[in-house]
Amino acid sequence: MEYQGPTADDLVNIHALNRLFLRAISASAVNGIDGIADRRLTDSQLSRLAGAPFLLFSFRERDNDYWQRLLADDPQIDLIDSGDPLDEHFRELQVAGLSFLWQLVRRNPYAARVVSGAPVSWCERVGGLTLVSFLQKAATRPDLLRMRFADNDTVWRRLLQNGISTQRQTRLASHHSALQSMLTRTPEPNYGRLSAAACRIRDKKV
Repeated sequence: MEYQGPTADDLVNIHALNRLFLRAISASAVNGIDGIADRRLTDSQLSRLAGAPFLLFSFRERDNDYWQRLLADDPQIDLIDSGDPLDEHFRELQVAGLSFLWQLVRRNPYAARVVSGAPVSWCERVGGLTLVSFLQKAATRPDLLRMRFADNDTVWRRLLQNGISTQRQTRLASHHSALQSMLTRTPEPNYGRLSAAACRIRDKKV
């Protein structure tokens, strides 16, 4: 059986979402998310990093318990992590990112899994919802968005070195290595807050 990967249009949207994510990190003072901003990456470096063929952020796709509670008919909100309200940058990113993944899951679930690392169960669960219902349940959750590879400094170190290289082949090799890590890793037992994840890479040199 053949599986169709992300299309050229899908990749354009992924790169746009990644740029929005990186800019949200740089601009957000409310959540204290300043790890990448502290690195003083240029606009060109941010664009090259955003060119990775997968989403640099996660919606906790592998956290089955979280999504089971969130999408329940009577969600147990008190059992879901709390957090500060989303600022405008992350609210925009969350609505755009969830909408993109929803339509990709329904059109090409294999591609959705490739670009987000989501398991089959997540795709089936999301694909069974209307877009309105999906966004009503998830779009404003302040504890949903996560930096991908939050528990793997090695991947981010490579992304912030070779992943922003001006040499295309070097950059692609770094991006594809990170993609392979995402697709082959086991589910994370603990999803740390995005602010903490960003700060963990603050002191590493590009």
